[in-house]
Formats: sequence, C-alpha cells, structure tokens
Amino acid sequence: MSCAEKTFVFPAGTPPSIERVLQVMQRSRLLGPSMLTVIFCAVALVYWPTFSDLLGFERDADHTTHSALVVLVVIVLIWNLRDELTHLSIRPCLLGLIGLIGLGFVWLSGQLIFTRVITQFAVLAMIPMAVLTLLGVRWLTTMAFPFFVLMFALPVWSPLVPTLVKWSAKFAELAIQASGVPVYRDGAYFVLPSGSWSIADTCSGVAFLSTCLLLGVLYAWTIYYSPVKRIAFIVGSAVIGVVGNWFRVYLTMMIAHVTDNRLLRDDHYTFGWLLFALFLSAFCWFGWRYRDPVPLPSSDGDRRHDQVSTNLLALGKVGPSRGFAIIVVVLAIIFAWPLFESRLSLSQNSNNSEVAALLPRGGWIRVATPSAEWVPEIKNPSKVSVQTFEKNGQRVNVFLGLYRNETWDSKLVSASNQLAGTGKSSATLADRGVAQTEMSGMPFNAKTGLILSRTGRVLAWHWYWVDGLATANDLRAKFQQLLVRLRGVHTTSSWVVIYTNANVSSDLSSQVLQQFMTEMGGALEAGLMDAVNR
Repeated sequence: MSCAEKTFVFPAGTPPSIERVLQVMQRSRLLGPSMLTVIFCAVALVYWPTFSDLLGFERDADHTTHSALVVLVVIVLIWNLRDELTHLSIRPCLLGLIGLIGLGFVWLSGQLIFTRVITQFAVLAMIPMAVLTLLGVRWLTTMAFPFFVLMFALPVWSPLVPTLVKWSAKFAELAIQASGVPVYRDGAYFVLPSGSWSIADTCSGVAFLSTCLLLGVLYAWTIYYSPVKRIAFIVGSAVIGVVGNWFRVYLTMMIAHVTDNRLLRDDHYTFGWLLFALFLSAFCWFGWRYRDPVPLPSSDGDRRHDQVSTNLLALGKVGPSRGFAIIVVVLAIIFAWPLFESRLSLSQNSNNSEVAALLPRGGWIRVATPSAEWVPEIKNPSKVSVQTFEKNGQRVNVFLGLYRNETWDSKLVSASNQLAGTGKSSATLADRGVAQTEMSGMPFNAKTGLILSRTGRVLAWHWYWVDGLATANDLRAKFQQLLVRLRGVHTTSSWVVIYTNANVSSDLSSQVLQQFMTEMGGALEAGLMDAVNR
C-alpha cells in the first residue's frame, strides 16, 4: 500500500454544512494548515500533564529546562514554511494509524512505570505521526527538520553525565598541573592549596552540550546547504560543548585559586554560561565566513510546484469529504489512551513495607554500630532499613529502600535517587564504576561509588531489585516493572546498597563487599522476598 496514493473517502451522507465548510477551506488553501493546528492543539490539550511537565511549568527554579524554547523555535520554523505548505496536496496515509496506536501504548507504558522521558517522547512523536496520517508523506517530509528539532526538547542527556564528569576531571587535573599548581585528585574530588573542589553531576556540562547541539543544528541548517558542511558544523558544536566545559572547570578553579577564593568560589554559574557564549560566538563567526550562497530556484522546482497545485485542484473536484473520517479516527486514538489509563487501576498492596532481620551466614554476625554514618540519598521510599554485619573486623552495611505502590513522587528509578551529590548532605561522589557480583548464584553487575563524607571514605555497591531480578541497569529495571504492572498489580521493589569503610584501600574494601555477597547474598535475597510477601 503506497501512502502517497492512499486516500480515505468518507461514505455517503456527509453533512452538507460540514462539506461546504471543508470545500471553502480547501479552495482557500487553509484546510491543511487548519488540520495541522488541530493536531498540535489536540495533542497538547489531551496530554497536557505530560506536555506541561516537559515545558517545565511544574518544576522549581532549580530544575529549569529549555524545552519551552525548543517548542517555540519549532513553531517559528513551521511558520516559515507556510507558503510551501499551503501548496501541498492532502493525501492521508493510513499506515500512520499503526504508528499512532504504537505511540499511545508507549505513552501508557511510561505512565505505568513513571518514566517522564518515555511519555514525553511518545507525546512529541504523536505530532509528526498524526501529520503523516492526516496530511500525507509530502507534509511530513516538508516539516521533517522542525520535527527533528522538536526532539531536542527531550531530557535524554543524563546517561552522559558520568563520562563527562570523568573527562572534565582528568583535563582539569592535567591543566592545573601544567599551570604549576600542586593538586591532589581523588576521582572528581580536588584539593588545591587554596581549598577543595568537587565536580558534581551538575558541573558535568551536559546542559552546555545539549544547548550547543541545538544551536549548532539551527545555525548549520540556516547558513549551509551542503550536507558535509552541516555535519561538520554540528560536530564542531558538540566539541565546543564538551571541551568548553573542560576549560570552564579548569578556569573556575584557577581563578578562585589565584584570587585567594575571592572570585568564583561560591557562584560560578553565570561565568560558565558567559564563557560558553564567547566560545559559541567565535565558532559561529568562523562558520559564517564559509557560509553557502542561497541557491536560485530551478525550473524543476517550478514544475513540481505546478504539479502540486494541479493535485490540489484535482482533490477539490473529488469532494471535500475525503479524509474527514480519518480525522475522527485520529482524534479518537489520541483521546483513547488517557481514558484507558484512567480506567486501568492497579491493585494496591496495603501490607506494611517491612524488612525482616537478615539471617547471618558464613561467619558474619550482626552488630549495632554501622561502619559509616553515611547513607544514600533517595526520595520518598515506603520504608528504609539499615543493617550492619561484621566478620574478621570488617563491617558491611546493608541499606534497603523499599518502594511499594509507586507514584510520580515516590519511585524506584529516579534521578533524585543517588548515592551522593543531590545536595541533601555534604557527601561527595568522587568516583563511580561497575563491579560484577552475584546473589543466590545469579551473576549481575552492580554500580559502584566512592563517597567522600565527613567521617571518611566509603565504598558502596548499588543495584535495583524488582520482582526477583537484580540489576543496576535503569532500563532493565523499568522494563521488569512494566511486565509486572501490565498484569495489573503493584509489587514491592528495592533500592539496594551495600557499603563499607574505604579509608585504608578501595581494593580491600571491594574484596570485603565481594566476600559479603558470596556468603550473605542468599540471606539478602530471602529478606527481599519476605518484604514482597508481607
């Protein structure tokens, strides 16, 4: 079935008043733009809670977003295409209905597992899919670039944070040493003669990178027509976003150091953005020198324009009722998923969220005093349990944050749940990595973190436990939760951390945690299963 040729003819009996209105709109070339406006408004209004959260209307000042600016840019880009759009023929593509239904299920899945980026992606992708369904392939391809830019509104950059932090820390260490200033570095933690610094996740430069990419894409599309030049400029913008943050971190520390902490010690947010504005301005000036001349319209383009106009007139002869029924179908699909979600009630688990005392095994004994006063920073768990065990003078703490009957403000996998660095305490996440371990004979990877607290160094291993599955992968944990909730039930899941003192050696502490999992992993598994069944 060819989408370019497939049309939908409304059955006999179309109300004459509707037919006359559609005929007038089609002859005035307003039918397509009007349908485009209806698509935007319908998606935004029906999925307003998701859309408003994407735009940052429900966030505080500490969690700003540029998504609203992206949406405004997209509207301007589409407005600039208005002359071309009004000459395009309307040829609905029924294949788009499959995409709309699939995106509706994706949105529902995101709602069930409380994952904003999934719901936001589904809502944004519904717009071009509805355009394909109602208006056709030509409309979708003509607006392909604005719809591509629309995806920049999604907050998808957080997986890059650990890598960007490591790169920034390594460059800053080498640059400070090259400047003749003695420096001690422990992961992302720095000690200079003038004071100590920590490169937190908020200093990773991920916001600068996303902004540079967005501006680079828009600028390259505007001044270049050569695909090679466009790609080269976008890649250069990404390099500016990454390398620029290296220099920002280095200059912030050095300026504070040489001024005896009088400048940039406590507030260097504005300095960072000004520095990036300088870098981008210089790069854009360089790119402007090699801009492409505006191409002259070709005779082939004129012939295509005449052919499109002819198609539009031919469509008018068939009758304005064509495609009206598919409008109803598309709107019904858009409205159906929120209604279905409101009727899908998960069975709530009203039992108490408790963790029984883990039974010591392998020579470990229970003690009352933890090896460290530090605890992870997680948001709104149903229950928190901390138990401490000792063997041969080595103590290991087991932290379990249980989540039952999750909500948007109380969920297992969340950016608000961190080992350290969320601002709730003075602890710093100096380094992170991955360790392979096992629980009840099942191997899995755990996330590792070296935390610097007031009482010393702590080595922590963290993972999720969902319906019997242990994993440190956020996506796999979410998928496991989705499988459970599609059955119509809630389950108790846990944020699991084992940690020990690492003041002597991180390698020794890692061996202690590995031994603990080998000998106490079965008891930990049994305790988690008991918490689910309570």
